[in-house]
Amino acid sequence: MIARIQEIAASVPPTGDLAADTDRLFRHYGREITREHVPRAAAEAKRLALRFGVDSEQAEVAALLHDIGGVFRRSEMVELCERLGFAVEPEERQVPLLLHAKLSVMLAQVWQDITDPAVLQAVRYHTTLHAQATPLDQVVFLADKLEWDQGGIPPYHADLSAALEDGLDAGTRWMLGWMATPAAKLLIPHPDLRAAWAAYGISTAETDR
Repeated sequence: MIARIQEIAASVPPTGDLAADTDRLFRHYGREITREHVPRAAAEAKRLALRFGVDSEQAEVAALLHDIGGVFRRSEMVELCERLGFAVEPEERQVPLLLHAKLSVMLAQVWQDITDPAVLQAVRYHTTLHAQATPLDQVVFLADKLEWDQGGIPPYHADLSAALEDGLDAGTRWMLGWMATPAAKLLIPHPDLRAAWAAYGISTAETDR
């Protein structure tokens, strides 16, 4: 394992209390916005999981871990991922922050000894989702969006909540559809997001203009 990953993992030794550990990690690296966002997303993930018959412990753990890769500097993310053997997409080179999910997976494994592949997959795809999303993936993805990290209530909150009345798939489809509109202001669509759009039959005409 490369020294930088070991350095981050050793900087905040785990205590067995994941919520407290992630709080300490974000505080240690001065990620105050993320520190406030993550426990809200974890609580929402647990609520959604209980509502839709998904494992609530897995959902909460994945949501607590989903943004830990954000403690790395954006300027080092591409090189770190390359050294770890992760494929780096052209879109990720343009917007390195898109790599934080891959780094979250690695840090979850090294720092907290997380081995559950379902949890790690939900962490990996929490930003974009992907073409073969599981219910757990959907829950963590939607929790991240309902309790976003941009301050205040998301402009789509009421509409997404209404869509969820028709089920988890309906809510997921609605959120992905919104992300394909100009309102989302995406810097660049990630290939995994494009794959999710295709899987849900969502037109990307507006984003491709």
